[in-house]
Amino acid sequence: MKKRVLPIAVFTTVLLSGCGSTDGNSTLMEAFNSFTNILDRSLPFVEESQAWEQYAIDKTTQGVTYGTASTADSQFVSRKMDAEFGDAVDRLERPFAVNESIQKELDEAGRDYQFTYHQIMPVKDKRSSATIGYCVNFDAIRFENGKLTPVDTKGNLQKYFIYVAKDKPVSVTTAGDDFIKTMCGVSFYNKYKNPNA
Repeated sequence: MKKRVLPIAVFTTVLLSGCGSTDGNSTLMEAFNSFTNILDRSLPFVEESQAWEQYAIDKTTQGVTYGTASTADSQFVSRKMDAEFGDAVDRLERPFAVNESIQKELDEAGRDYQFTYHQIMPVKDKRSSATIGYCVNFDAIRFENGKLTPVDTKGNLQKYFIYVAKDKPVSVTTAGDDFIKTMCGVSFYNKYKNPNA
């Protein structure tokens, strides 16, 4: 899973560095410096990704079972997503804000979302039967200026996955296909994935 973080950083750096100069004098050294700065700023996110990868390996090695969500489970996920999802997205995007203009856009970006849940599946520790988290398939529509954006607006999500742990902050690093297949099972992934993705 972690091997994919660096190529995303490289692609984003090249894209932002190439588009960031308005005077046409962008140099290779400036692009390299931007890339270095992004790598430095993204280190906490990479570490977060690695910690979640280890979490999935540890939990599934110990053994997990899956259940059916109760009303209390659904309410827990809803409250946690409302409170933490916007910050999780910001942690992902912030390292790539290579100039003040992009940083300002992130500061002004709507962090409020309306969620529609297609499936919430409790994940339980096999030995104790205690719920450790939830596999979630959902849509997320952002608000801008107090109004919902159109479904196809950049940053909105459809048929998206995320794992929500009971005892950890929401992290978008748990949304990757590999993580979901490991933590939630391939059948959950195949059943709820977006066939048009």
